[in-house]
Amino acid sequence: MYPLPLQVSAYAGAAGALSHWTYFMHGEHHVQAPKLFRLALLLPILAFVGTWQLTDLGLLHAANLTALAVLSYFTSLWTSIIVYRVVFHRLRKFPGPFMFSASKLWHVYKLLPRSDNYVQLDKLHKKYGDFVRTGPSEITIFDPEGVPMLLGPGSKCTKAPWYDSSLPDVSMHLLRDKAAHDKRRRIWDRGFSAKALRQYENRILGYSKELALQLSRRTGKAINAAEWFHFYSFDVMGDVAFGNPFDLLKTGKHHFALDLLCEGMKPLGVLTPIPWMFCILISIPGLSAGFKTFVAWCAEQVKERKKIEMEVPDVMSWLIDATAKCEDSQRRVEEELLNSDSRLIVVAGSDTTAATLTYMFYHLAQEPSHVSRLREEIRPLRGADGEFSVKDLQSADHLNGIINETLRLHPPVPSGTLRLTPPEGTTISGRFIPGNTTVVSPTWTVGRLESCYERPLEFIPERWYSKPEMIKNKVAFAPFSLGPYSCVGKQLALMELRTVVALLVSQFDISFAPGEDGTRLLTDSKDYFTISISDLYLVFTPRVVV
Repeated sequence: MYPLPLQVSAYAGAAGALSHWTYFMHGEHHVQAPKLFRLALLLPILAFVGTWQLTDLGLLHAANLTALAVLSYFTSLWTSIIVYRVVFHRLRKFPGPFMFSASKLWHVYKLLPRSDNYVQLDKLHKKYGDFVRTGPSEITIFDPEGVPMLLGPGSKCTKAPWYDSSLPDVSMHLLRDKAAHDKRRRIWDRGFSAKALRQYENRILGYSKELALQLSRRTGKAINAAEWFHFYSFDVMGDVAFGNPFDLLKTGKHHFALDLLCEGMKPLGVLTPIPWMFCILISIPGLSAGFKTFVAWCAEQVKERKKIEMEVPDVMSWLIDATAKCEDSQRRVEEELLNSDSRLIVVAGSDTTAATLTYMFYHLAQEPSHVSRLREEIRPLRGADGEFSVKDLQSADHLNGIINETLRLHPPVPSGTLRLTPPEGTTISGRFIPGNTTVVSPTWTVGRLESCYERPLEFIPERWYSKPEMIKNKVAFAPFSLGPYSCVGKQLALMELRTVVALLVSQFDISFAPGEDGTRLLTDSKDYFTISISDLYLVFTPRVVV
């Protein structure tokens, strides 16, 4: 006597609901997602084969019973999950789209056409307010007070499950354990100390002058500024991090590594909301070819860098040295961490700088009055040899205002970084957020809040020095993040930005190329966690420097 279809359906349905209430409802399971995915594919096959071979049921009957059991199990599992999330979940009273509260898969669906997460989040803010439920266990916070509460040095929030997405590969940026992160951060800090930065100055000045030289050879021609700023930042990153520039500026040719960088980051454009899906993606051969090729290329750069004896230490010097000094039992783990850190260097050291430079020159081309003011400001800072001192540029108010205003309107990480509230929860502006909730404060939207800035959509560098009254709430500004997880390369990035802008503004008139107005840059750039910028065509015309 074999179970009837109704009995099979009932047993499987009960198992589905039970697995939700006893397993999936508790703790984090994204790391186990690849195994669970394989089990979901394998167990039905085994059940079918076992039913067919170990009973007297025919092939068709066994297949039908197996299909019924699988369908009943998953229908019950997902029904239980959705009903719980919508009706009983601790976040049920927060406003937000119904579909977002039911499943983050809807969030992924919304991102599929354009990879514009920061735009989608901004739309939700306008519709639902400052606290929006953007996932079953996720609250997106648009209140500026959320910035220090989530990111500040006193924050009790930790890194969210998203940071496990590329396990077992993990860089300093992805370390969720604070003690492990702080230990690794201390090594990184040596590569960005005041002494180290002084040693990088001449290299950065050299590449800035090479960029100016290449632009002068293309005088009057429409050039893709976004591409050339990528050339510049990639060469700087290659030299400062790997002791070997890629000579993109000298050749003026696109490097395949730039394509690898884009391909490696592209999956994050749609899968950032669901870490378990990214874990599955990178576990399936072929589906994550771009990401894995990028990983392999970065590891190769580390291998080649180890062959170079550096007279003056670079960033990688400290990381390699720390790995060499570790105990043999830890050597393999440290080597893997070193390889993963190389990806962090490539992404954070090139993509973000190129994006910020491109947006800055978009605004300079759009509003030439700022170019005139810059020239007046930096003229006294030029030495007798016509060059600028990195130290002197630090005090250039309008230059720094332009940088800050660009970062406010166009942050390199526009959707913000995901955090997890402490078990006891946290309160922001009187609103209690339950414990173990994923939270995020979107940098792009917060930087444009009327509650924080007067005329927030306008590019007004003066608000950062001569018109401080135009900044209503300073806590809203955190383009480099805050606290222990802030950007370790902030000062190096600012050095690059100041140097390039000062040189190019003093040597060139800048204008949009015919037919260009920056629309593509503003509307077609992609949110791959860091912003992946679209093209911007400009004309650089040499001017007589007096």
